[in-house]
Amino acid sequence: MTAPTVESRPQLARMVALAGGAYLAAYAALSVVVSTVAGEPSAALGNLAQLVPPIGFAALAVHVARSSQGQTRVFWNLCAVHAAVWTVGQAVWTYYDVFRGGVPEIAPSDPIFFASSVPLAAALYGRPERERPKWLFDIVVLDIVLIALFAAFVYIYFVASIAVTGGTEEAYAANITQLFNARSLVLAVWAAWLWRTATDEGWRHVLGLFSLGLAVSFLGGLVYDLVEYFGTYVPGQLYDLGWMAPFAVMAVAAAAARDRELFTPQEAGPATTRMPLVSLIAVALLVLIPTTDEIARRVLTVSPGVEILRTRLALAMMIPFGIVVVVREFLSRRALLKAGQELVSTREQLAQSEKLAAVGQLVSGVAHELNNPLQGVLGYAELMVAANPTDAKSEELQAIRDNANRAAGIVRNLMTFAGKEAPARSWHQVNRLVKDAVLKREKYARLVGITIKLSLADRLPLIYLDGMRFEEVMRHLIDNAQAAIEARRQGQVLSVRVAPQVPGEILISTRQESRPERIVIEVSDNGSGVRTEDLSRVFDPFFTTRGPRDGAGLGLSVCYGIVREHGGQISGRNRDTGGAVFTVELPVAAESYPVPAA
Repeated sequence: MTAPTVESRPQLARMVALAGGAYLAAYAALSVVVSTVAGEPSAALGNLAQLVPPIGFAALAVHVARSSQGQTRVFWNLCAVHAAVWTVGQAVWTYYDVFRGGVPEIAPSDPIFFASSVPLAAALYGRPERERPKWLFDIVVLDIVLIALFAAFVYIYFVASIAVTGGTEEAYAANITQLFNARSLVLAVWAAWLWRTATDEGWRHVLGLFSLGLAVSFLGGLVYDLVEYFGTYVPGQLYDLGWMAPFAVMAVAAAAARDRELFTPQEAGPATTRMPLVSLIAVALLVLIPTTDEIARRVLTVSPGVEILRTRLALAMMIPFGIVVVVREFLSRRALLKAGQELVSTREQLAQSEKLAAVGQLVSGVAHELNNPLQGVLGYAELMVAANPTDAKSEELQAIRDNANRAAGIVRNLMTFAGKEAPARSWHQVNRLVKDAVLKREKYARLVGITIKLSLADRLPLIYLDGMRFEEVMRHLIDNAQAAIEARRQGQVLSVRVAPQVPGEILISTRQESRPERIVIEVSDNGSGVRTEDLSRVFDPFFTTRGPRDGAGLGLSVCYGIVREHGGQISGRNRDTGGAVFTVELPVAAESYPVPAA
């Protein structure tokens, strides 16, 4: 059954927009009525009403995150954390305002509200539409730590320093208000930049709504400043819409992502050439700490106690900040080296694929031309044997038939390598196919003193493939590993040396990887290994390191053709401890689902 299109599915974004608009309109009407009837706004109404939008946005963000993958899932989860932390701050504010007779000027909820900006900044930094390589994970985490450290420094420097030194409430209120406005402006501009730089049309729509929500949050802060300037802010008035509307707009953005099925990043992450620029930004934040202290001491007028505390704080914060920057630079250099190695490896794989594709076209044509005369030879040989079963020449005819069958088998293998045989696919458990292949080869392996071990991952998805062809791949790989072990026993060590007397061992493992989603099967051995110069040729037809009587050199070529037919990849390398490992990667279809290990 095909999934419904965006047009046929009920538009969740429209429903959320209507529900959010109705809620804000109902609150506006109710606040006006209550203020008119009672003669003053209801603080309980305003505070409790402000709890609903962030809770709704958090729930919707978690719902979208559960259907998402990769960086997109991280983005929505961080948005949910932002809304949850804001809800906690609003709950603390409500407790003091409704049950304790009023919120003190130095409110306990202020640091909670400010802390909610850290997961939101981390979400914007991650960018939901761009996937990041796994090897950038450590660097991204350190970048988020830098964001959190700098946010903590700014809050403690400008706000907490006044509170702990007994500064005036007016100075505290002025600083906290401007800090919140600066925070909202930075986040709004940041989101607008993401919207402008996104290339996917769907994500541009979602990020545009998201940046609109943050812009409304900034405007709400300005409205709060005006209210405080001309009087005193009291919850329960229309001004509260400035705190509720941003979450309603961001909820519409989350619903739009759900409607458009934007569950995975649509773009690749930034190129490694941009990493030095990000490193400069990290160093600039480090330099900004003492710069902020110097500018503040020259521009702002504070008590000597606050000035001394701020200077000490700036010096103290540079220590953990500097440590994180140094570690990040080390990891960045290592990541750049790894990226360079991966680029070289990718180029080699591309060259190998192009070479094998060219060989496949040639082999396909030759095999096709050979197949017809071979079938004629086989047919006439069978007829002659059947017509003269007691003929003295039947032994010679039998030899002709056997060798023709052998040649036909080689042609079939060449056709498989060229990908000219359509596989008969169905849903299979990879672990079960691996076990079946091992069961058929294990008896011979034990006879020659080789142990086959399995390390199979649990709950792998079903995969759509030709079971018999996949078992053929496993059979060839196991036979190849056994031959390598026997060659090592005979002293034919080609890679890192393994003592001849070491027991032969073949390890077959399976696992699932999510970026991109695929199942990986590895067959490793402690055999003779492969010469470095031969690693790029092991999948070529008729290439073999064995003797002329030990095979035609088509085993790994057949594996290559079958795996490629299934949209996968196969590669080989030497193990650091000796022997070789061959890796098969097969894509997981979107309809696959987890099942227990067989």
